[in-house]
Amino acid sequence: MEPLLPALGPLLPAVLAGGACLLALTPPRGGLRRIRPGPVPAPDAPVGPVRRALRGRPGAPPLARRLVLGGAAAAGVCLVASRLLDLGGWAGLAWPLLAVVAAVLLGGLEPRAAQVRSARLVADVPQALELVADGLASGLPLRGACAVVAEAFDGPVAEELGTVLRSVELGVGDGPAWALLARHPQLGEAAAELARSADAGTELVAALRHHAAAARERRRAALQQRARSVGVRSVLPLMTCFIPAFLLLGVVPTVVSAVVHAFG
Repeated sequence: MEPLLPALGPLLPAVLAGGACLLALTPPRGGLRRIRPGPVPAPDAPVGPVRRALRGRPGAPPLARRLVLGGAAAAGVCLVASRLLDLGGWAGLAWPLLAVVAAVLLGGLEPRAAQVRSARLVADVPQALELVADGLASGLPLRGACAVVAEAFDGPVAEELGTVLRSVELGVGDGPAWALLARHPQLGEAAAELARSADAGTELVAALRHHAAAARERRRAALQQRARSVGVRSVLPLMTCFIPAFLLLGVVPTVVSAVVHAFG
């Protein structure tokens, strides 16, 4: 195994570049599969901690891509460890474990753009659902109400509603079109309700207002959590400013005064 690791040195950049390309590229047929009509997804069953860790956050890259990128990173770590620590072939034994750990970490990381998008959805979804309910109450059909709301908003809410409207324009029924958003983190519950009720012709106004109230409660909880985290995040900047000031204003004058009195 020892001659194998040095031989991987020239291949490491190619492996890393290939893993990055696989992570970045999305197969075109995946986008076509999203607009394929199908039944309304059932609610997610409770999963164990291992499956939850492997699945990652909502919207995370697929596990296969994360394993490819994690395996490339783990190969680099094993190669560097074998050279620096003189571990020889023993460093390769840790490669599978490091690859899985890296895949789990990649599944939990959320890019800054995804965080901004999620915060925007949390802020806009309650009002969007209320406006759709008001449009239905005024006599508009579901498609018309969604089109009006999509034009009134910009950003992720308009994009998600636009996905439903484009699917309907392509010939997908109202129920299967809304089922595309049934697992959406913010719109999922309301979309599943609309998918079940759109073809049945049941009353949607009360259900949408109920989901709007629930989304408003989630927004309030998110704002409270963000407010609580401000104190934790401010600890490090305060320590960075306070400790030097304490040393300069409290400790240094005392030490200088003691030295002056001792040798004066």
